[in-house]
Parts: sequence; structure tokens; C-alpha cells
Amino acid sequence: MRPPTLLIDGNNILIRAVEATRRSAMHSSDGTDTSALVVFVKTISRYIRQYRPYRATVLWDATGTDDWRKMLYPAYKANRPTAPDAYRRDSRYLVREFLQLAAIPQHAVPGMEADDLIGAYWRRSHGEVVILSSDKDLLQLVGPTPRCGYCCQVRVSSADTPTDVWTSTQVERAYGCTPEQLPLVLALAGDQVDNIPGVPKIGPKFAVKHLAAAGWDLDKVAHQGIKDHREKIGLYLQLVNLRAPWETSSTDLPTIPLFRPTDPGPDAAWRTLWAFLDDLQLRQFQRQLLAGELW
Repeated sequence: MRPPTLLIDGNNILIRAVEATRRSAMHSSDGTDTSALVVFVKTISRYIRQYRPYRATVLWDATGTDDWRKMLYPAYKANRPTAPDAYRRDSRYLVREFLQLAAIPQHAVPGMEADDLIGAYWRRSHGEVVILSSDKDLLQLVGPTPRCGYCCQVRVSSADTPTDVWTSTQVERAYGCTPEQLPLVLALAGDQVDNIPGVPKIGPKFAVKHLAAAGWDLDKVAHQGIKDHREKIGLYLQLVNLRAPWETSSTDLPTIPLFRPTDPGPDAAWRTLWAFLDDLQLRQFQRQLLAGELW
């Protein structure tokens, strides 16, 4: 069987790295804080070495433009700061520069979030897909893909803990529904992180209970509160559903190339990457790259 395509949720991994390193700063001689960069690279390195992907890409939320969800629902993520703090912004810049120099593919598409891109590549994949993210919304994609492939989600864990792999079986055990049914559960229960209110006093377990009793037909649910919010639930479902959302045209979706990161050698690409690591005094990464142990 061909190795999988690895879809890396860049925003999710970066935020985890930033929050884990705010109080344990690691600086280069010029004062650049490289802590989050180091954690980010170590994280993706661990899973790239584990899965040996045929193709891999880091996917980012678009910046500087309103996405389609805000056009549908202006309150979407309105509870978040309008701009990232300096540490997160600077760390994102360093990570993206490193990925570019290391020839690790990365993509962002105007108007789309990383989740949308993951969903778009998931729909078009014929083989195995591994999603690297701790975002629960992506659990709706595990199991068979539309083109007869298979997908699992790897929930990011620390270096000293086992890999947490979610399949459709784990989703059914945790949520009481299939991955295909999960978007409807999320629409009813809401998401405080994304400022999606859902139906008042309806949590995931209560949502599953009433949906299952109605044969997963929203129009047949007997609960009055759910019936009263029928129109809003339709809107929330559009916001959370990654299985069949709006997406860019096929001509605009970047192709994921074969995974061939920058190797040691005499070419300019390697010299530029080495100089970047040298400036930031990231000796460990230099040693690992020379030994073929980072990827």
C-alpha cells in the first residue's frame, strides 16, 4: 500500500506550540524567540518520521480577508482578538520561513480556513489520509473518503506519550454517532471557541439522544427547542460541516507535490536553509538534517 497523504493543520499545531512556550523562551543571540518554532518543527518531524508520507502539506488559515463563514454569519469567531499577539505573529513568520526553506509544502487560499482545505483535499483523495490536528471538528472526516480512500486523525500529543489515533470507531465510542452524523451534532451543540451558539441547553449527548430518536432526520425531532431553532440550525450546520462545504474551484486548489524536503548538498537551497538555522543557533536541527534524522 502506498504511504499516506499527511494533512497538517498549521494553525492548530502553531497555537499549541505558542501556548506551550510562552514561559520557557529560547532565544538566539540577536534576541529572536525560537521556542515555538522548535516545538512546531519537532511536532511535525515526529509524525512525518512515523508515517513516512507520500505527500505532505501544512495548511494555514487565510489572513487579511474575511472568509465565507463570516459572510454567512458575521458573529463567527467574533469573540477572538482581531489580531494575534506579537509572539504568535512572529512565531508564525519563523515557522513559515522555515517550511519554505526546508521545501515542506504549505498552502493557504484566500477566504478559506485550514479546515476547509483539509476537507477539500480529503474529498479528492483516492488513498490513505492522515490528518494531524487536535481540532475535534476534523473528526467528522475520519473513516472512508468519498473516493474510496481512508482517513484517520492523529490528535497531537507530547513526545513522551503514545500517538492518539482516531478512527470512525473511536468517534462512535466518544460521541455516540458516526463521523457523518457529527456535523449535525456540532450544529445543535454549538462551539464556544468559534462563537457558534447552537441550541440553548443542548449539549452533544442530548443532541445525539434526540437526533437518534428521530432517525437522524432533523425535521422529525420532537424536542420543541430544537424545532424552534430549525432555521438557525441550518445556518450553524453550514458553518461546521467540512464534509460538503463551499470550496474553491478545482483549478485554484494547489496540488500537493511529492514529499521531498531540502537535503544536504552543494545547492543554494541547502545553503540558505543552513544559514537560517545558523542565524537562529538551531544546532540540533542542523545535526538532525545532516544525519537524515529530522524527516
